[in-house]
Amino acid sequence: MPEIRGEFDALRGLLTAMALVAVAGPCAAQDEERALSGSFAIGSDLTFRGVSQTMSEFAVEGSLDLSLPSGFYAYAWASNVDFAPAGEPDDGATHEVDLAVGYARDIRGNWDIDVSLIRYLFPGTVSDVDYDFNEVMATLGYGGTYHGTVAYSSNVDGTGGESLYYELGAYLDLRENTALELNIGHYDLADAYDEAYSFAEVALRHSFANSEVVLSYTDTSDSAEDIYFKQSTGRRFIVSLHLSW
Repeated sequence: MPEIRGEFDALRGLLTAMALVAVAGPCAAQDEERALSGSFAIGSDLTFRGVSQTMSEFAVEGSLDLSLPSGFYAYAWASNVDFAPAGEPDDGATHEVDLAVGYARDIRGNWDIDVSLIRYLFPGTVSDVDYDFNEVMATLGYGGTYHGTVAYSSNVDGTGGESLYYELGAYLDLRENTALELNIGHYDLADAYDEAYSFAEVALRHSFANSEVVLSYTDTSDSAEDIYFKQSTGRRFIVSLHLSW
C-alpha cells in the first residue's frame, strides 16, 4: 500500500503542475506566436546536479512550457522523488513540483542569455520537514554549443543557508540526430551543510520524431556523500526516454 500511495501522490503532483501552467493555454490560443508545449519522460533514475532524487529508482517526469515572442517564458515540471533510503526516517517527500518564470534572448554575435527564477516545491512532507526553496539562475551561451551557469539560493533545501552553483557545459553534434552533452558543476553548500561537492556528467542523446533516448553517466566527488546519503551519490548510469509535443 505505501508504494501505491506514493505513486498516486506523484501523479497528483504532476497533474497539479500541469494545471498551473495550462491556465495560460487560452491566452496562447489568442496569439499564434505564443507557444505552449509539453514533455513526458521515464528514466531508470533522476539526478539533480549529480545526486539521485529517487534513491536510484525509476522516475516519471512531466512538464508544460509557455514561451512568448518577447523572450519571456514560464514552465511547470514535476517528478516522483525519494530522499530517504530504507531504514531512515520517512520525510514524506514523494514528488517534486518546480515552477519557473524567465527571460531568454540572443545578444551580440552568437551569444545568448537566459535568466530565471525557480520555485522548488515538495508537497506532502511531514510537519517538521520543509524542503521548499527559491533559486535565481543565469546562463550565458555561445553558438548553441557552450554554456556557463550560475545559480544562487538564500534558503537551499529549506535549510535557511545560502548556496552557489556553477556549471560549464557543451552540446556537441556528432551526426544527424545524435549529440554528446558534457557538463561539469560545483555546488557550494558550505553555508547550509559546511560542505561543497563537484560532479561531472556525460550524456549521449539520440532523437527521432518527437522523441529522444538519452544514455548518461554521472559521478560526484566524495564530499557529496557527507551531505547526502551514500545511495544517492557517486557513479551511476541512467537511461531515459523523452517525449515532447
